[in-house]
Amino acid sequence: MLRPGARRAPQRMQGQRPQQKPFVAPTKGWISAANLAAAPAGSAQVCENFLPTSTGLRMRRGSKTHGTAATDLPLESAMAYVGGITRKVFAGADGNIVELTTPGSHSTPPPPDVTGQATSYYSYVNFATPGGYFMPCANGTDEIQLYVASSWSALVSGSSPGQLNGVASDSISHLNVYRNRLWLTEGGTMNAWYLPTDSIAGTASQVSLSGVFQRGGSLLFTATWSLDTGAGLDDKIAFVSTEGEVAIYQGDPSDTSGWGIVGLYFAAPPMGKNASIKVGGDLLILTQIGIIPLSAIISKDPGALALAAVSRNIQPDWVKEARERRNLPWEMIKWPSQNIAIVSCPVTAEETVTPPICFAVNLETGAWSKIKGWNTRCLVLHDDRGYFGTNDGRLVEMEITGTDDGALIYYLYVGQNEHLAGVGQYTTVLQARAIFRTTAEFNPQITVTTNYEIDLPPYPSAAVVSGSPGEWDAGLWDVAKWDTGLIAYTVQTYWVSVGKSGFAHAPVLQIVSGSEAAPSAELVMFEVTHRPGGLVV
Repeated sequence: MLRPGARRAPQRMQGQRPQQKPFVAPTKGWISAANLAAAPAGSAQVCENFLPTSTGLRMRRGSKTHGTAATDLPLESAMAYVGGITRKVFAGADGNIVELTTPGSHSTPPPPDVTGQATSYYSYVNFATPGGYFMPCANGTDEIQLYVASSWSALVSGSSPGQLNGVASDSISHLNVYRNRLWLTEGGTMNAWYLPTDSIAGTASQVSLSGVFQRGGSLLFTATWSLDTGAGLDDKIAFVSTEGEVAIYQGDPSDTSGWGIVGLYFAAPPMGKNASIKVGGDLLILTQIGIIPLSAIISKDPGALALAAVSRNIQPDWVKEARERRNLPWEMIKWPSQNIAIVSCPVTAEETVTPPICFAVNLETGAWSKIKGWNTRCLVLHDDRGYFGTNDGRLVEMEITGTDDGALIYYLYVGQNEHLAGVGQYTTVLQARAIFRTTAEFNPQITVTTNYEIDLPPYPSAAVVSGSPGEWDAGLWDVAKWDTGLIAYTVQTYWVSVGKSGFAHAPVLQIVSGSEAAPSAELVMFEVTHRPGGLVV
């Protein structure tokens, strides 16, 4: 109560008191399939060249040319051979197969091991038999090429030992292993073939899908599917057509009493014969509407499959890119040690409008991001290192150095919009800052964008990092800094002035990397101070 004669102190207007708002790092990743006014907290509407982790958002590392398979011609296939302790990587380009395990030159193609192929787009598997560790490769137009130990040979058609009998070797377009048998897909037909147990050659037996598939097209590939994470009695084989039909079979095909169809299901057309991958106990198929788990295909109506896609959070962008890039096959690799999977989004060598990108997803959290600057014609994981083939014939290693073969890397994070002062009320963001965990110098640019628009300032200059990192077989003794990036510390950026008004605000972070050292910064939190104003009417 006021004393008699006392005067009430003037009330401070709401708009006169600054307030604070934290934006936690988007560990949920890039989400474009959400209403802008109701997007999940902890997500981003733009996440380019950042990789979501379980603790924040880290800058992806650069890329570096490992070797060249052909000069200015597409590297269409990359194949990793695993034979006991022997590991090698091969590339298909310009009708040749070239070994690029340890190339003598990064820019000069080595002599090819296989020549005269009509196409360089292969399906391959690693298959061990009592006779050795084999890597058969099939392209659908040439005889199957076999690599074993240290030499290549053609699997020719014929009835002699070591030959393929019953089906033409040059008609096989896809290879798979199921129940210790090599399975062959005959390109352009409804026929699959299987060889005797533990055999790389011999008489092939036919399984026809002509009376099973109902939408036409042809058999594109087969894949093994299991309800658990290993190989066991519950394993099934999936036959997938070019039109997106999936027929599931179970049992030993040589045992008529135990072999039979489990069901026929409908999905969307796959994005290529190598557009599938096993993750855990499921089979993921890259389709025109997203990455669809086989477990969802067998349990959901085809019209609802997009909602069950692993790529559901980026559905609009997936459909857009699939429509613009469907002329070339897509691929996906799983990289467990880095906890990410990469999806290629290839463009033709003649394309100058569609930018080179690929998609990345955190294997643990399912959070997505977009990688710009990687021309991913094909993908391969070799000796726990990720590589992609390019349209100009190079095999490029991922997640290494701080540039893309000398080109600057541009990082962009735009958070989701927040009504900082309440719905419909204007407010002015006064200052902002971002908190990072980092082991290297970098130059972040921090600002905000307003009212559901993405209005970006020019990118900042790249930070100058003193010294170069030690790289094995490349760094010089007493010159390279072998301990660069080993000591972690926390850097908290200074507050920067913003001064942007609106009824909705989203944080913006821009960074440029151009050093030899691989970036190591991880965004933890973004904070702003703002002063609320009046209601927008």
